[in-house]
Amino acid sequence: MKRLPLALLAAAVLAASAAPLPWDRARIDAALAAIDRQKTQGLIGESLYGKKRAMLEARRAGTFQATALSTKEDAEINLIQNAGFEDINRNSQPNRSRWLWWGGWSWGGDYENFWAEPPNVHSGRYAAGIRCTGKPGRIGISTPRLPLLPGTKELVLTFWSKGEGENQIFVNFEGAATGELRTPIAPEWKQYTVKGTPQAGEREFMIYFYSIGAGTLYLDDVKLVPTGAIPD
Repeated sequence: MKRLPLALLAAAVLAASAAPLPWDRARIDAALAAIDRQKTQGLIGESLYGKKRAMLEARRAGTFQATALSTKEDAEINLIQNAGFEDINRNSQPNRSRWLWWGGWSWGGDYENFWAEPPNVHSGRYAAGIRCTGKPGRIGISTPRLPLLPGTKELVLTFWSKGEGENQIFVNFEGAATGELRTPIAPEWKQYTVKGTPQAGEREFMIYFYSIGAGTLYLDDVKLVPTGAIPD
């Protein structure tokens, strides 16, 4: 099934830098119908559906407060959907993404992606797991193409991870931002940070999480915050 882009999220964030369309009752009703269809078709999970519906209901009630780019370390906005890997795709293949919204692929070696359960989660019911089952190579999961928002000075990516065996992770911004992290992952849960630097002339970027070692990686609670000031 074809997955939809981050239209609703991007529109909400970009509203501060472009002339916003009015959120009248007709537009809200159309948006509610659209997310109902996405849920029925399995394009979004229960948690994301609930958040989108709550936002639209708040708009209808006149209580919604939009967020913009953060100038602080702790921002309200998170460009990552399904950040806790709670919405899994039970019809997926082990060498592809097992989670809604995320993409996945394998470039050689013997690996499998799997949804981890307690005690191998940082929070919630599930985490992402990537396990080497034989010869090392490369496998990964990635975000869809994300918009580089106007005024962004830096992209701050954080995620929680723990590892087993001779693991190694490679995290990489590609496209409209550059930045990377290559490191073994400790056996206890730890938060890691990777900063992305916007590139002039580019409008979209992706983030890749590669497993390139012989062990197992667990990922959970991913957050991506664009920091900077929106231009006048």
